[in-house]
Amino acid sequence: MSVSKTKRTIWAAAAMLPWLALVGPAAAQERLPGEAETREVTVTATRTEKDLMEVPMSVGVISEENMKRDPKTSVADILETMPGVTVQDGSMAGGKRVLIRGESPNRALILIDGVKISEQKSMSGSAILMDSSQIERIEVIKGPASVLYGPEAIAGVINIITKKGGAKPFGFSQRFILDSSNNSFTSQSAVFGAHNGFNYRFSAGGTEANERRTPEGTLANTSYDNRNYSGRLGYDWENGGFYVKVDRYESTLALPGVSVPVVGPMGRPMGLDLAMGLPQWDRETVSAGLELNRLTEYLAKLKLSLYRQNMKKDFWNDMRSTFPDAAGQYWTIPGRLPAFVNNSLYTGTFNDQDSLGGTIQSEWILGRSHYLIAGLDYNKDDLDATDTRRGLRTYTSIMTGAPVGPPVNLDGLYNYSAEQSTLGLFAQDEWTIADGWTATLGLRETWVESELTANNNPLLNSAGARKDSRLVGNVGLVYSGVENLSLRAMWSQGYRFPVLNQLYLGTVHGDSEPTYPNPDLAPETSNNYEIGARFNDGVWDVDFALFYSDAKNYITDEALPGGAGRRFVNMDKARTYGAELGLSHTFLDCGLTPYTTVTWLNRTYTQADGQKTDQTATPSFSGRTGLKWATDVASGPDQVFYADLYLNWAVSAEELSGQEVMEHEAWQTLNLTLGTEWGGERKWNASLALRNIGDQAYAQARNTLADPGFHVILGVGFEY
Repeated sequence: MSVSKTKRTIWAAAAMLPWLALVGPAAAQERLPGEAETREVTVTATRTEKDLMEVPMSVGVISEENMKRDPKTSVADILETMPGVTVQDGSMAGGKRVLIRGESPNRALILIDGVKISEQKSMSGSAILMDSSQIERIEVIKGPASVLYGPEAIAGVINIITKKGGAKPFGFSQRFILDSSNNSFTSQSAVFGAHNGFNYRFSAGGTEANERRTPEGTLANTSYDNRNYSGRLGYDWENGGFYVKVDRYESTLALPGVSVPVVGPMGRPMGLDLAMGLPQWDRETVSAGLELNRLTEYLAKLKLSLYRQNMKKDFWNDMRSTFPDAAGQYWTIPGRLPAFVNNSLYTGTFNDQDSLGGTIQSEWILGRSHYLIAGLDYNKDDLDATDTRRGLRTYTSIMTGAPVGPPVNLDGLYNYSAEQSTLGLFAQDEWTIADGWTATLGLRETWVESELTANNNPLLNSAGARKDSRLVGNVGLVYSGVENLSLRAMWSQGYRFPVLNQLYLGTVHGDSEPTYPNPDLAPETSNNYEIGARFNDGVWDVDFALFYSDAKNYITDEALPGGAGRRFVNMDKARTYGAELGLSHTFLDCGLTPYTTVTWLNRTYTQADGQKTDQTATPSFSGRTGLKWATDVASGPDQVFYADLYLNWAVSAEELSGQEVMEHEAWQTLNLTLGTEWGGERKWNASLALRNIGDQAYAQARNTLADPGFHVILGVGFEY
């Protein structure tokens, strides 16, 4: 049974309870001049630095201070504090991915200092493979950003900006994090500095995590290790600068297996046993950038960036299964008895993907009312994949248990090579119509070429090269004529071309049957509408948005007849609508800030045959409600204290999987973070986090792994 509408309403109302006590005090409080300042936040959501209040789309920002005060080792976990953003680990405890407004992770573009993180052979999109201590801030664009950022950004953009040099010639930082949920230990170190225009930063770190602890026991095969190294050199002058950077991230993940014993016909045992592992998931990136400012009266900026990236993934699964012969090879043919199919199959896949790309971007001042951003970006992914299969398929009689028919050898060694290139030409004009009114008009033309260049698997068909091009646009309007308030509206189009895995390669991992590719897949397109408002006077901070998205040719997978596996297909439509609210109020005299974030979300899928369902594993309401306290609201002493007591929650969700409906239960966790910073310029910091204080047993929607029970996270760091 799903949660009733009454219960959902109660949850939504509960998120607003802290505000009932504020109606009187907030109205009566008088703020003296200079007692609080509006918090100005600069973002690069429009590919250039801009005040958040002037941006026409929904953008969330997490600062370095936010990350320092909440001890988390996963970048994905850092992002889940935003309304409209959820985290999915699927079956990989160390490979968490981010969903924006319910869209799957492979529809969100991840950028690290402008470098796209892409995986052409993944069922679930890219994980954020990097060290959180390197990050200066994270910006999340919620909703399509295909005009400025390309076809991967149909759901949004996770834009990560890393730290550069320091304020003095030499600096050093160190941080340690202990997490009792998996007995993990994290160490993060960096040396950095700047002198006479030159700047540098070198960092290293890693996490060793054991198996996850839940209220119902320890989850086997959920340990992981990761290591990361980064180096950056740069030089800045009055009107520009350049840098070179090298990043390397190495990880090893243990994956939980699946065991499904079943009693079959004639009382005979059958079922599935599946073991999996990911001993290597690495990323190495070399990048460089150049920026020139104030070149002419009209050309304000010129930016050039280049990168080369390599992704390696080694993934295996070992399967034992026994099921009735649904394909009817034996029991529907005269003279053949009903039989079980027994599979014993080991599959190993090694993926080696090289990416090469770059961007040229110019920014123009045209007259007194137009600021034009125009540019060209290019990315090419070359994927080499090897599948190694060792196994045997046999048949046994359901009635006697004796072998029937000859065994089938499943051994094979298959090599694939495929490539996909994307070229985009974009332009966006910010037009100051009148005082307080700004319009944004953008266009992008994208050209995509994709091809399976080598293949020795007779079951796959290259079907020749695929080419496509698409023009997408957006129109936005912002009104900021009232102090501390901005109103926004935007229409935008999204575009996403199928990845190589969906077109040509498919996968046999994580299931008893393969998921086959489909070279005839159509690209996804969408039309999206949003209105919103922001208000920030240093006391009240409000961000509200209503949104609607209509996507066509949505790519999913469906079962093939006769239990022969699954295949990627286009469904007719995927519609999403909802609202997001972020609301906080700061009492300057005592440093208390009650806050809430609430997301209302509905997603409906329409199949090619017209069948509709809103059972899409999407909770209709979710959010976070809490009370923060800090001693540094209006000043900056050498020592500060802070605390955050909050409730994370989500209502239940239903998921239609084949002909069955899966129920994802409602959940709520009580959490507390305590911390302090001290020393000149707050060089030292320590934080203690108590998570899931009630020790609730739960798993978030779309996750196959149970979330941790009550656990403690301790973070200690310093910077010299």
